[in-house]
Amino acid sequence: MEELSAPGKPQPEPQPQRLPGLEMARGLLYAAFTFTVFMFVQMAVLIWRILALTPSLAKEGFSLQLLDTPAFQARWAELGANGNVLAWVSLLAGAAGLALLLWFTIRWKRGRTPHFLALGLPSLRAFFLWTALFLVLFAALEAIAFFLPDLNSDFMKKVLGSVTNYPMMVLGLGLMPALFEEFLLRGLLYGSLRHTMEKHAAVAITAGVFTVVHQQYDWYILLLYVLPFGVFLGYARANSGSIWMSVFLHLLNNLASMVLPYGP
Repeated sequence: MEELSAPGKPQPEPQPQRLPGLEMARGLLYAAFTFTVFMFVQMAVLIWRILALTPSLAKEGFSLQLLDTPAFQARWAELGANGNVLAWVSLLAGAAGLALLLWFTIRWKRGRTPHFLALGLPSLRAFFLWTALFLVLFAALEAIAFFLPDLNSDFMKKVLGSVTNYPMMVLGLGLMPALFEEFLLRGLLYGSLRHTMEKHAAVAITAGVFTVVHQQYDWYILLLYVLPFGVFLGYARANSGSIWMSVFLHLLNNLASMVLPYGP
């Protein structure tokens, strides 16, 4: 069963009222539905921002036919890598996804929700240990990106180069992805898998999903940067006993990637 409760001290989860396999299936269903809603809201917000920033398209009014026009497709390609637009998209879609996730989990787990999502704070020892390990990992990945320029992400260069609203960038591209992705993957998904799987398998699966959902990057960035980082975040959550440990490290990575010249 799940092994996260007291900060820094993994503890067995209370025996679930239903069969472990059914509990896992229910959690996976919630995770899949939450991600689907997140993607839908993300697309809706992006369309809204495109129309808001393109009066010539907005005056035609929204229709499904409009989405197939060359003018709209061109703006989609342009604004889909605009940092100001993506900050709004990420902030609103992430907030909607996080709210839905918490609603599902609280109704499902009720009094066991804090344990299931590992909402307790990590111990100071765990916090400093995992932060130090992150700094080592991040430095190693940045060094690889320095010596292998192909690992530099053109997508992130376009996004960060187009940002003018820096507070929104921090909220939308730094904080919200860290919160939503960690609560979805290292919270709901990991906790659901732990009903039937041991820790290492659950960490591996969540890291794989983490890699797949970052398809904006090239395959070699996914393999050499995103996947190792996903594994690292999984063990940080599992061994510290706190989802806030992986949220903090994810946020730290996002913020560092915004100011350092190398890496995705």
